[in-house]
Amino acid sequence: MGKKIHFIPVGFDFQRLVQPISQGKLEADEIYLLHSSRESSEKEAQHLAERMVERLEETFGTILGKKVERKSIDDIFGFEAAYPMAYEMIQNHVDQGDEVWVNISSMPRTVAFAFASAANSLVVEKPHLRNQVHTYYVSPEEYLVTRMIRELREEQEFLARIKQDSTEAEERYERISNIVDDVNQNGVTKGAKQMNGGLHVEFPTVPSSDLHEFEKTVLHFLYDIKKTESTSELARKLADELGKGVDQDSFKSKVQYNVKKLDEKGFIKRTKEENRTITELGTMGKLWVETHPK
Repeated sequence: MGKKIHFIPVGFDFQRLVQPISQGKLEADEIYLLHSSRESSEKEAQHLAERMVERLEETFGTILGKKVERKSIDDIFGFEAAYPMAYEMIQNHVDQGDEVWVNISSMPRTVAFAFASAANSLVVEKPHLRNQVHTYYVSPEEYLVTRMIRELREEQEFLARIKQDSTEAEERYERISNIVDDVNQNGVTKGAKQMNGGLHVEFPTVPSSDLHEFEKTVLHFLYDIKKTESTSELARKLADELGKGVDQDSFKSKVQYNVKKLDEKGFIKRTKEENRTITELGTMGKLWVETHPK
């Protein structure tokens, strides 16, 4: 009988990562704690995240007696790097007959979505895994940030009454007032951070898994050559690669038909530039090739 495996991205949470296993109905034999390995300019955030990893490792391993492995991730915003890693890790366990559970309750969000997408892809490709691969979320009983905001407001009111008698109290009143104003204006976060050359990371939709052998050939070939400026060019280069005596017209029609289907399925991206149609793999096309070697 296979083991129960949990993949848990770790951010700033503890209890809702532990309690479904320690007090809930979920069983676990092995637990992978996924965390960032990079140094952050926000030292308090980095310290808290490291502390959560240490507490989780101690609780799962020492107290609950589970096998625990820490898996560090260099770029927590790199979805295209995290997805193949997640796909391979999950697939390796399901191939051994294990049951996999992915907890997406905490951060890093990109890592959580990469594992969730990889789990979903495997089930789409292999429907018989539906009862073997699971993604789950745990809601917090309380958000501590709301209590902290409430305390800040009370502290602000207290300091307003005594600031005339103390320079230190007046300075502290100004600092806390600025924080409270920030929360009132921006909520509990501020700004949008630069990552991957922009301000967002796109999570591609998992495409259909119904791929024929020739479609797979086109995907692998496009991955190798990066892009073409027309379907005709793609057909010509692919014919040369296959090295077979083919009827150029019929082969071109075959390539055009399959490229259209792959575009509809979400694997290929075609972009019109003047009188050309640039054909290249979309994000999920690239990830499919990286997770499905020849």
